[in-house]
Amino acid sequence: MRLGESWKLRAACLLSFAVATGGTVALAEMANAAPNTAAKPASATVPAVPGATESASSPLIAPSAGPTETTVTLAQLGQVNGLRLRGTEGSVDVNFGVRLDRGVTSAVLRLRYGYSPALLPQMSQLKVYLNEELVATLPYDKDNAGKNLMREIPLDPRLLSGFNRLRLVFLGHYTMECEDPMHSALWTDISPATEIVIGSQPLALDNDLAILPAPFFDRHDNRPLQVPFVFGALPSQAITHAAGVVATWLGALGDYRNARFPVAIGTLPARHAIVFATNDTRVAGLDLVPVDAPTLSMISHPGDPSVKLLVVQGRDAKDLETAALALVSGRAALSGASAKITSMQPLPRRPAYDAPRWIRTDRPVKIGELVNDPAELQVQGYSPWPIRVRLNLPADLLTWQNTGIPLDLRYRYTPPVKPDESSMAIEVNDQFVRAYRLKASGSSTDKSHMVVELLNDGTFADQQALLIPAFQVAARNFLSFQFAMAPHKENMCSQPVGSSARAAIDADSTVDFSTLPHYAQMPNLGFFANSGFPFTKYSDLAETTVVMSKAPDKAELETLFAMLGQMGKSTGVYANRFELADASQTDRMKDRDVLMIGGRDVGNLLAKWGKSLPLLIDQSRRVMSSVPQPVQRERGLGIAQAAELDGPVRLDAQTDGPLAALIGFESPLAPRRSVIALSATGPEVLQRVVDAVEDDVQRGNIHGDLAIMSAGRTEAFRLGDTYYVGDVSLWTRARFHLSQHPVLVALAALLAAFVIAIKCFGWLQRRAARRLEQ
Repeated sequence: MRLGESWKLRAACLLSFAVATGGTVALAEMANAAPNTAAKPASATVPAVPGATESASSPLIAPSAGPTETTVTLAQLGQVNGLRLRGTEGSVDVNFGVRLDRGVTSAVLRLRYGYSPALLPQMSQLKVYLNEELVATLPYDKDNAGKNLMREIPLDPRLLSGFNRLRLVFLGHYTMECEDPMHSALWTDISPATEIVIGSQPLALDNDLAILPAPFFDRHDNRPLQVPFVFGALPSQAITHAAGVVATWLGALGDYRNARFPVAIGTLPARHAIVFATNDTRVAGLDLVPVDAPTLSMISHPGDPSVKLLVVQGRDAKDLETAALALVSGRAALSGASAKITSMQPLPRRPAYDAPRWIRTDRPVKIGELVNDPAELQVQGYSPWPIRVRLNLPADLLTWQNTGIPLDLRYRYTPPVKPDESSMAIEVNDQFVRAYRLKASGSSTDKSHMVVELLNDGTFADQQALLIPAFQVAARNFLSFQFAMAPHKENMCSQPVGSSARAAIDADSTVDFSTLPHYAQMPNLGFFANSGFPFTKYSDLAETTVVMSKAPDKAELETLFAMLGQMGKSTGVYANRFELADASQTDRMKDRDVLMIGGRDVGNLLAKWGKSLPLLIDQSRRVMSSVPQPVQRERGLGIAQAAELDGPVRLDAQTDGPLAALIGFESPLAPRRSVIALSATGPEVLQRVVDAVEDDVQRGNIHGDLAIMSAGRTEAFRLGDTYYVGDVSLWTRARFHLSQHPVLVALAALLAAFVIAIKCFGWLQRRAARRLEQ
């Protein structure tokens, strides 16, 4: 059956059900089932449940009680600076989603906006579209011009589906006569506080593994991810490891969303949760049948059928790890309410620097490989939004004395009818790199460079080779291309020539980081906060040992899972090869990078290693010390931040306030291995470190080898010894380290010149003696 026929049959069945029951849920599901002809990312599709019957043509059944209202702002949807509409015809799209397990009952757009006092009310308006359907037209009147306004616009729930597009179209005019379509008086600003309020009620999904990762992770939900982990008893190291693997998987799925994993022991939360159980450690109130193999099951919460529980189960902890690995690596092959894993062959160890979310550094990379949809590389209009491409890099790339990152840029655009100021500007992390003028049709000021016409679509192709300054790139980067094209009119009262300006970056454009070697000064907590380095050097965490207390409490477990989720978010893939150890198992920390999550046992081990640590924290005592050394400003730090690197030679204080810290130092068990410790005055205070890593502002303040989180702020210091990790040639290493000591280099040059002069003088003396003898 063709897709169109299948949808029509499904819509007819749902319409019949809606008429018979008078309910709105089936009509809302019709909107959800309707194919959307607009371009959508693949991740926006709602998975169907295999084997559904005609009476339940989707995984949705009758809703249960518990209506809720969800509010999301434009800032939460990524438009942190709001929306600015310019010109006679300006438009912008905002995408938002509705969870698979919620049935929409009401929806309202609370639009907060302001507009130019110069607009003519009889000719200007703001049109609001939802999924290409016009839902409101807002007039512009003189009395409210220049004010901050709020309008509530009802949205028809039947128009909402899993993936939705809200479009705002500004039609503005400032004169009845001839006008400039890009005049500065033509503006409307939409506040980032604009809200979309959705009322919904829960829908009971089928118990089917095929809908995974929903409802625990729903791609349509852009809010921070929260998935409770439930254990029947305090988990052992093996069970904790299995749960940690799942945490890295969910963190990778969440991408830009931060992920938290509240821990429940012996109780069931009243929300979707993942249960880890063995035959000996089952959860009270949950009737689980003993299993004889690793098993994955989707079941309903005993107290609410709309709440789903994913049960990861096994005979013992080993079975549990197998089931967890099957979930994160093979869930696409699972369906039905339960799956028994008869065999499981894990992937081999991953090579270094192969994280899917990091750009390749062994070859040039096409720009098209860095976006999910080629449409992201195209824009339309005279002053379009910039094209932004995310560049995540390994943190240890050495940019010292690098001439730049080669960018072979190919782009297309609608050429101006005559030479003007139309241009394309390139930025990295909002820092200007280069701008190029867009050449007019049939002209080129560069005789060695030719603009090529493409087919018959009116666009021209151009190509530029440039270097991105290496000092402008970090672990997280955005490469931006801003087109600005000027409209042209034959005379003041004519329409612009070529009213449909378009531009695009070719997917075949390349950026090349392969010239940068891996070599970096450590410890650097900024590397850890931004990308999980050095642990994420291997995306499966193959050379990482996590150290915790022998009996960690809920707060320590939640901190562990949150950190593992952050690493999955950075790499984009689950990790299953990290090890767990307690503070007494130091043999498992040799020749490995160590992540320590504070507890009394871990604090005792830190105290044992404490002679070279920048900070030791106890409930009533703080010991802060530094190794006297010249202060070297770290890459990317300004003068104000560099001042924070100074600390006392030693400070011993008695105090009892809450305090948390990130501490980095070289492992005392192996050279060039890193230890990063999350330490706090109490387990509950550890969450401050997680909060700081998740917060964009606080994360920017994390650097050096000590970061202290106190009173909602973060301060960083460089107090201890440094070391270097990576692999560069001996000649490069010698030059790099000598460049840090210019006086020493000058003295060495003088000494070398003196030695050469002595040698030359001796040689000349001997030669003169031989000539005299002759």
